[in-house]
Amino acid sequence: MRHKKAGIQQKQKVLVLASVASMIGQFNLPNIRLLQELGCEVHVACNFKKGNTCDEKELEALREKLHKMHVIVHQWSCPRSAYSIPQCLRAYCSLRKLMEKHPFSWVHCQSPVGGALARMAAHRKHVRIIYTAHGFHFYKGAPLKNWLLYYPAEKLLAHWTDVLVTLNQEDYRLAKRSLKAGKVCYIPGVGVDTAQFFGCRRAGERREFCRKYQIPEDAVVLLSVGELSKRKNHQAVLDALARLADKKICYLVCGQGKLKNRLLRQAKMLGIQSRVRLAGFQKDVGLLYRNADIFVFPSVQEGLPVALMEAMAAGMPCVVSDIRGNRELVGRAGGIRFTQKRRRKKILFRKAAPSKNEYPATLLDALERLCADETLRQAFGAYNRQKIKNYDWKRVSVRMRKIYRQFLCEGGRAEGMGDES
Repeated sequence: MRHKKAGIQQKQKVLVLASVASMIGQFNLPNIRLLQELGCEVHVACNFKKGNTCDEKELEALREKLHKMHVIVHQWSCPRSAYSIPQCLRAYCSLRKLMEKHPFSWVHCQSPVGGALARMAAHRKHVRIIYTAHGFHFYKGAPLKNWLLYYPAEKLLAHWTDVLVTLNQEDYRLAKRSLKAGKVCYIPGVGVDTAQFFGCRRAGERREFCRKYQIPEDAVVLLSVGELSKRKNHQAVLDALARLADKKICYLVCGQGKLKNRLLRQAKMLGIQSRVRLAGFQKDVGLLYRNADIFVFPSVQEGLPVALMEAMAAGMPCVVSDIRGNRELVGRAGGIRFTQKRRRKKILFRKAAPSKNEYPATLLDALERLCADETLRQAFGAYNRQKIKNYDWKRVSVRMRKIYRQFLCEGGRAEGMGDES
């Protein structure tokens, strides 16, 4: 359907939508401010009750922040899993009713389930759509079931998507080649405030950090930040930690999720429970990045991870899984990448050398090498701090503003919407 033009001066109602509220708080507040600067009345729909990666206190703070920003908030009970068919149907019907009550000019949605339901509802109501893909579930090396389930769905939904925003180069190339959205754009992630994480460790801060998390001051501290889920793959680091010869290495994991008790049982079984700290959700991540020694990001699937960008902005050396997103950020000069292979339901790490100059590393090899070499850690950290400037929110906001402005001025037509690769 061809949409009518809308002038940028006209007050337009825009719905920013995600499956869970934590996605709004972590990734979308800058976008909401951009929309308000462009004269839009912004509504937010998300699930404040279930599935969030932050605690209740942080969710209440987000509600209050949105209220102060004059954003209209709607509780939307959207599930995170596409297999919850009855819940998805209820979420779809409630979204249809919301769109009938409020004449939205367009919707900016994200997350696989929330984005799919939003595009189906918007298509029926003839509402224009921007969809941000934070990382397709179908990608090079993805399980066959992902391609069988998610690829056909996205292939169909792309026809109902006026602008498809991708956050990494692999997804951008795939979308341009195979998905028929009105326009496919690339932006370098959701952006990170690099200035917020740039700074030296303050006097006495390391002592405070170690005391807070009950870590010996002379320990080498490995840090992971992320939800406690299978996708984040923290169990692989526990296996490697148990095999490290240096027993003064500790592992701090910040995040909450369903796997907490399983990870604690694994650490106890491996005899390393005294060296592992599951700290839960932590608001002051800057303290973590400044005082830990090595950032470990072993995920099996990512789009363009914010936690990794934050760690790089803080000047941390990184050990990351060799997957889309991680490859794009870290490259071969900011840390050590390791490959992983599934066999008989277990994750094993194997040696791999993409180039003659790259150190062939398993996860265990990578950790041993970096833990033993402080000079190498400093070199990796200095490189990361420079490279991540390309992903600063100021650069991202220029592209998002261009997309929004074109969408407002030209009624969502595709011309000139900044699809820089």
